[in-house]
Amino acid sequence: MAAEAIVEASEGGKKMCGEGALRNYLDKWDRKYWATYKVLDILQKVFYRSNPAREAFVELCDDGYVQKMTFDSYLYKTVVPGNPLDDVKLLVRTVTSIVRANALRSKDSNSVDVSFGSKANEERVAAA
Repeated sequence: MAAEAIVEASEGGKKMCGEGALRNYLDKWDRKYWATYKVLDILQKVFYRSNPAREAFVELCDDGYVQKMTFDSYLYKTVVPGNPLDDVKLLVRTVTSIVRANALRSKDSNSVDVSFGSKANEERVAAA
């Protein structure tokens, strides 16, 4: 996409192009991939925040619908539209899985949540 923007702005190499060509490329890239990266950002924020959340994610990955949606999204390099009813069912399973994983975790256990770069986590490890 970057090369296409530069070729287009340079009129096939006949003139120099500047920052505007790259801005054009970034705008096209954002329009095409924004939803994909937003979904990935949300998944990361929901499932990578604690060990129970990661366990819930692993549990969900066993679901056939999740596997199909993941495969199709990777194949087509974009978030593919799903079946709305199956999406609602997945949302319910996701919430249930996270609640169950958090409920199983004992508050007085010595388990440490992995939060890379977290000041609070560093203090807990140092105190242990």
